[in-house]
Amino acid sequence: MIGWFIRNALWLLLVVGTIFNMLWLSNFQDRLRMKRYAVIILSILHTVYGVLTVKAFAILEAGFDMTKAGNMSLFGGVFLMPLGYFVGAKLFKRRLSDVFDIFVVCMLFTLMCARVNCLISGCCNGCPIPGTESALWPTRELEIAFYVIMLLILGRRARLGTNRGELYPGYMFCYGIFRFVTEFFRESDHCIWGFFHISHIWAAASIIIGGVLYCLIMKRHGKSANPKNIRHTVNERKTK
Repeated sequence: MIGWFIRNALWLLLVVGTIFNMLWLSNFQDRLRMKRYAVIILSILHTVYGVLTVKAFAILEAGFDMTKAGNMSLFGGVFLMPLGYFVGAKLFKRRLSDVFDIFVVCMLFTLMCARVNCLISGCCNGCPIPGTESALWPTRELEIAFYVIMLLILGRRARLGTNRGELYPGYMFCYGIFRFVTEFFRESDHCIWGFFHISHIWAAASIIIGGVLYCLIMKRHGKSANPKNIRHTVNERKTK
């Protein structure tokens, strides 16, 4: 029985992620103007698209050499999931800021499930800790802890509804910093120079893109300087 769970861990975790998405999105049906069936369909599509993005990015990292491509690259979710959010928001005429602020929590939970699968399957290990015989740096465990903390912080802020689309860029910025540091302690088949891996490039890109977008959004809305405007916007949403 345990062996069966281990062999099917990824599928089971994807089901858990999909159920979480359904429960989470159910809290925002009015804000996103969605019916119950739309919540179910979007939750499933979110999981499917998420798997495709991390698979596609792994192939890209390997230079489209399928023999060298890893199972998943979580940066695929970081960079490619926003494309789906943007297209969906425009296609169904939903507020971009609401879509990104709400769905970033879905993405975080999905990526956390993917990293838990790494822990179960034994991939994406940390490097050996110097001075020990077999101990490895707990990079996967730290990343899972990072996701839990971000879920608590961003989940609370998303429920408050006082944001203007800055939650996703904020996540990108924080994850880029976290991953840039922990990447020095991870094993990698894609080293580019010394201790630097190709993921350092993705992490740096995440820091830059997330930081720039966050600053632009904050500057555009003047959020920190006009808290009254935020309360007014929230009240408008509640009356719609």
